[in-house]
Amino acid sequence: MMDYTIFRRRREELGSSLPDQSVLFLFSGQPKQKSMDLDFPFAPDRNFYYLTGLTEPGYILLMTKLHGKLSQQLFLARPDPYLELYHGKMPTAEELQKQACLDQAHYLDKLDWELGRLFSRNSFEVLCMDFHKRELDTTAYPEHDLAKRIISAHPYLTMKNIAPVINYMRRVKTPEEIAAIREAVRLTGLGIESILRHMKPGIGEWQLQAYFDFELKFGGAMGNAFSPIIASGSNSVSLHYERNDQVLSKGLLLLDLGAEYQYYSADISRTFPISGKFTAEERYYYEAVLKAQEAILQALKPGYPIDDTLELARDTMYPYCREAGTAKDRADMVKLLPHGVCHYLGLDTHDVGDRVEVCEGMTVAIEPGLYFPEKGFGIRIEDDALVTAGGCELISGQILKDPDEIEDFINGKL
Repeated sequence: MMDYTIFRRRREELGSSLPDQSVLFLFSGQPKQKSMDLDFPFAPDRNFYYLTGLTEPGYILLMTKLHGKLSQQLFLARPDPYLELYHGKMPTAEELQKQACLDQAHYLDKLDWELGRLFSRNSFEVLCMDFHKRELDTTAYPEHDLAKRIISAHPYLTMKNIAPVINYMRRVKTPEEIAAIREAVRLTGLGIESILRHMKPGIGEWQLQAYFDFELKFGGAMGNAFSPIIASGSNSVSLHYERNDQVLSKGLLLLDLGAEYQYYSADISRTFPISGKFTAEERYYYEAVLKAQEAILQALKPGYPIDDTLELARDTMYPYCREAGTAKDRADMVKLLPHGVCHYLGLDTHDVGDRVEVCEGMTVAIEPGLYFPEKGFGIRIEDDALVTAGGCELISGQILKDPDEIEDFINGKL
C-alpha cells in the first residue's frame, strides 16, 4: 500500500490547477447489483483512488480553493453496528481524516447541511466534477445528480470537467506506481509459466485460466486486471475472445492477460505452440511479429508519437507477408493487423491520457500481431515498457518470448 502522503501531494498538485473560487467533488462509486442478493466486487473510481488511496464505496472527496487556499474534505458513511456485524468495523470520520491526510472528514448524513453552509459562507464561481461516462445513455451517475442539484440552487456557477486534468497527471508514473506495475508484471509472468507447464492437447482453456488465476492470488495480486484471453486454435483470430471454454487440440495458444496489483495493471500477450514446436509457417509469422515489436521498442523514446507505432509495425511486417503471399500490397496490412499496437498502462489497463508524444516516466504496452482467419491462427506478442530519458526499458523481459526458448521450456529443457 502506498503511503497516504503520496495521495495528499497529488491532491495538492491538482489544487494548483484548479481555478480560484472553485469547488470540486469526486466520488469513489457504488457497488453494482449482480443478482437479487449479490453485488459485483467493488472497485473504486480510478481518479478517486489516484487522489485518495481509499477503496471503499460511497465516499465523496470535496476540495475547495478560495483566495489561493486549498481545503480537502471527505464524506463517508456513519458507522452502523448492524452493518459492522456483517462486514466488519467501519472507520470513523476522525480515523479516516488522520489516515488519509485530510483536513476534515464528515458523515454523509450531514452532506446537505455542510454544503448549504459552505455555499452560503463563500463565493464560488466554478463547480468542478469528474465527468467520465463512456456512453450517451440514461443512467444517472452520482456526480451528475449532485451537479444538477447544485447548479439548480446556484445557477451562476460555471461547470468544469476536471477529468482531463487528472488524466494528464496520471500519464507520468511515480516510482511507487512503477514498482506496482513491475510487481503486476512479475506475477503475470509466474501465471504464464504455470500455463506453459500445464498446456497440452486435451486440457481446457478454462483449466489453464484456473492455473493462471491461482498463481496471481497466491502471489498477492488482487486478481485479473481484465478478463483473460486464453484462445486456442482458431479462437486466436478473435481479438477479444473471452469465453475460454474450448479444449486445446492443435495449433497455437494465444494468451492476453495481466495481474492487478494495488489497482495497477500488467498487460501481456504471448503465443505458444500447443504441440511444443512451431510449424515452419507459424514460426515465420511469429518472427515477423517479434521484429515489429523490436522495431517499436527501438523507436519509442520521449517525443515519439504513440500512434506512429501502428504504421511502424505494419511497415516492419509487410515484407514478411508480401514474401509469403498473404499481402499483395501495403494496404493489405490493415486487415492483417487491424488494431492499435501501443497504449498507456496504469490504473486502467488502457490507461488515460491524450494519445500524443510519449515522455519520460510513461508506462506503455506494445502489442503487434498478425491474424489469418483463413489459416485458423493469430499471433500477438505484447510487453510492458517504461519510457526513459533515452529510450524505453522493457519491464516484462523475463517472460518467455524467444521461439527457441519457448520450445525448450515446453519440452523440459529449461
